[in-house]
Amino acid sequence: MGYEWVIIEKMTDEDIWKWITYIDVINWDEIWKIKSFNNDTKTAFVVFNANQNWDWNHWKDYTAQGCKYSDLEF
Repeated sequence: MGYEWVIIEKMTDEDIWKWITYIDVINWDEIWKIKSFNNDTKTAFVVFNANQNWDWNHWKDYTAQGCKYSDLEF
């Protein structure tokens, strides 16, 4: 049996800027930052690249992509 991830059901304000793993069937270990979320639609907005600028202060300056909670894991 393969790896089974824990699907996120709800996020809180404490989850903003936490590291999150984007689950991709080809490369499932992509780790990025949560910028915002919407529990009603179960969508998290994740900063994926930040132009390789990993400094904490710069994450907020980059556009986030919407991802389903079912594609993410803490």
